[in-house]
Amino acid sequence: MPGSQSKFTVVGIGEILWDIYREDRYLGGAPTNFAIHATQLGDQGVIVSRIGNDGMGEELIRVLKKKKVVTDYLQIDRKKGTGSVHISLSVSGEPNFYCTEDVAFDYLQFTPVLKELADKADAVVFGSLAQRNTVSRETIQKFIQQAAGVCVFDLNARQTHGDFPDIVKSSLEHTNILKVNEDEIDLLKKVFHKEGDPDLQFCRMLMQRYPIEFVALTRGERGAALIYADEVVIDEGVQIKPVDRTGAGDAFTAAMIYAYLRQQAPREIVALANLAGAYVCKHRGATPRLSLPILEAFRIEIDKAQC
Repeated sequence: MPGSQSKFTVVGIGEILWDIYREDRYLGGAPTNFAIHATQLGDQGVIVSRIGNDGMGEELIRVLKKKKVVTDYLQIDRKKGTGSVHISLSVSGEPNFYCTEDVAFDYLQFTPVLKELADKADAVVFGSLAQRNTVSRETIQKFIQQAAGVCVFDLNARQTHGDFPDIVKSSLEHTNILKVNEDEIDLLKKVFHKEGDPDLQFCRMLMQRYPIEFVALTRGERGAALIYADEVVIDEGVQIKPVDRTGAGDAFTAAMIYAYLRQQAPREIVALANLAGAYVCKHRGATPRLSLPILEAFRIEIDKAQC
C-alpha cells in the first residue's frame, strides 16, 4: 500500500522486446520501459517476461543489468525467439508499430517464484499486448489476482482482436488505476457499447463497475487528467518539439506511480507524470537516462523558455 518508505518494489509484467528503427534498436516493451524508469526514479523496478534463447535475448539482459533493473524473473524460452517491434516515425515524432507475433513473451509461465513476487510487490503495471496469447494471458491474470499492491492497467493497445473485449473486462476486475490515452478510451467505449458517452461520464461508469480509484487520461500536447469519482485534476503539460514519442506514456506511468506510492497530492502526481512523458519525447528511444534531478532541471529549462 502507499506509504513513505524510501524504495518500493514495482513490477512490469508482460512484453519485453527490441524497438527497431531503420538504423538503431532500443530496449522496449511497455512493462519493461516502466520498470526501467521506475528504477531510474529511485524505486526497485522488476521486469517479468520471457525471452528467447538467442543473441537478442542475451543482449536484453546485459542492457537491463546495466540499468540496474531486476532480471531474476525473466524466463528463457528454448523454442520461441525474443520479440521485436519495427518502428517508423512521422514528422511529428509519432511512432507507427509493427510487432512480431508468436514470440517468447507470448508464453510467459506462472510459477511459484512469480507468486512470491506478486505477494510482495507494491505496484504492478500490465497491459493488453502480452495478453494476446492465452498462455501469457493466464499468467498475467493470475499475477494481478495475487498481487498485494496497487494494480495499474496501462491499456497500451497497439491492435485489437477477437479476444480484446474479454481481455479488457477480465483485466479491469483487478485494476486499481487505469491509464489510457484518447484513442484507447475510444476503444474501451466500443467494448462497452458506450461510443456516445463523454469521457468523464464513461470513466465514472467504469469506476462504479470496477475497483478503480482513478483513471489517468493522457491527452498528448494538451497534458493529462486524473479522473476521480468526485473530482478531475488537469495538468496542461509542457510545450515541446517532440523527437520521438515512443515510451512517453511509460515514463508518465512510472512517474505517476512513483508519486502515488509516496502519497503525493493528485496535482503533484499528474504534474510529475506529464513532465516525465515530455522529457522522454525529447529523446530518441523509449528509455533515455532519467532521474528526479534531471526532471527538475528540465522543468526549469521549460519555465525559462516560456518567460
